[in-house]
Amino acid sequence: MNKKLKKYILKCTLEFLVIVLGISISFALNKSQNDSKDEVKENIALINLMLDLEEQLAALDHYIIEETEFYNDGIYISKSYKVNKSFILNDSIIYKLNNLSIRRTFNPINTTFKELVSTGNIDLLRNKKLKRNITKLYNELDRVSLVTLNNNTNLIDRLYNPILVKNIPYVFRFNGKKTAITHFKPFIRMQNKVFDLESLNKIYKTSQSNIDNPENTLNLFNVLQFRIQLASGQKETYIRLSQKISELINEISLYTS
Repeated sequence: MNKKLKKYILKCTLEFLVIVLGISISFALNKSQNDSKDEVKENIALINLMLDLEEQLAALDHYIIEETEFYNDGIYISKSYKVNKSFILNDSIIYKLNNLSIRRTFNPINTTFKELVSTGNIDLLRNKKLKRNITKLYNELDRVSLVTLNNNTNLIDRLYNPILVKNIPYVFRFNGKKTAITHFKPFIRMQNKVFDLESLNKIYKTSQSNIDNPENTLNLFNVLQFRIQLASGQKETYIRLSQKISELINEISLYTS
């Protein structure tokens, strides 16, 4: 092999290596740029998830306060029954019985999570354990939402409220004062414009007569205990969820910048 051929082969080899090296560097730079873009997207996604979870936490605080009120109302009525050996339908008891007819739906705040799943961007979350914990938490929120809906329908709408409608008046008196429980103030004002105290007292007497019937007493007693248990269970569920969400927020914060 003469010198010219050797030089030619060496030159071609060097040119080939330069081309390969250039392509490799180009691919490496592109990958680095893409990884950097994905890191930015991941950080934004995690921050938005934290914001949603913090909003969910605030909503749960409100739910816990409401369920505590429902539970306390039920206990108050039960203690009154224990003392009087019957349901004495005074204004306070009637208000609390009607307050227990209210039920709240549980709505998961999952806008960011649903968007990540639907677009496939959930894979931007590189830490597998973190992604699993986030998915697990949102599955739990969906489960609680479904259970709450079923409880509202089967235990309040179909069990508690029919007994209430048959026996307890949905009217309220001012007790001689122009004050009333906050929840029902607008409704009470309207009723007191329509009904006079005599007609309201008549409704109360009819209701008391109905509830003094042993069968009606038993029915009200039973559904009241169901309602108390439901409020207690919902409250404990919301407290447990709040703890899990707080832990997840702390975990996510470790991966954000």
